[in-house]
Amino acid sequence: MAVLYHIRVVGPERDLGGLGDFADIVAAPTGDGAILSCEVPDASGLTGVVALLCDLGVDIAELQAVTGRS
Repeated sequence: MAVLYHIRVVGPERDLGGLGDFADIVAAPTGDGAILSCEVPDASGLTGVVALLCDLGVDIAELQAVTGRS
């Protein structure tokens, strides 16, 4: 079963729209960065998303599994 994660990223404003080309990620801008929502099938999928963000120079401030979804 896939798990939904919210990843808060901070730093200078950047175009995160292209992330969808690499993974199923939706970006919602915030005042100091963005909240990225992504659904991944397992731990290795999450590792891949984190590695992608690091490769792109995106600073991850928080990563949280969303629970209580139906």
